[in-house]
Amino acid sequence: MKPWLLNILACPIDKHHPLEAYFYKWENTDEEMEMMNREAGKPSSHFKKQYSHLAKQITDGTISAQSLQEIRDETGSKDAGELYGDVIKFLERLSFDESDPDKLLKEYPEGMDILYRYLNLVEVEEGLLRCPECGRWYPIGSAVETIPELMPDDLREKERDLEFLTKWKEKVPETVLSDGKPFTL
Repeated sequence: MKPWLLNILACPIDKHHPLEAYFYKWENTDEEMEMMNREAGKPSSHFKKQYSHLAKQITDGTISAQSLQEIRDETGSKDAGELYGDVIKFLERLSFDESDPDKLLKEYPEGMDILYRYLNLVEVEEGLLRCPECGRWYPIGSAVETIPELMPDDLREKERDLEFLTKWKEKVPETVLSDGKPFTL
């Protein structure tokens, strides 16, 4: 799952947005993460079109600072943590009431590069999404690698979900382990 997806995902049961996101394992290698962190903030002409698209998403409200602030990186990757920290710093500087994508591109080229790389070039292999409204949790990468599984309770596979919780129980929030829906340990 690309972190960008957090901007549009909502709980399928109560439609709450944003969801809390807990990342446990990156699909990217340590070397790829290190390179991405090292290159972040150095705008590339290769991504010019993508920066423009991202600026439009910021101005039309598709990109939500609130959903990106709900990320908890539990992967232990120093480079991913630094990159995410840079994303948060950029979001704090960014004025989300700006309505001119070209102005964003001109004023924040380094920040746009950092945000683009984090949202679109890193890939969550395994993690968990949690709805703070109803307490339901949804695995990322349990059945199909990198795919968030936002299924209604009656379509969930209890054994697989409990296996997922057991695998990651040291990192899963206590609220999910004790009170999560539809299953707990």
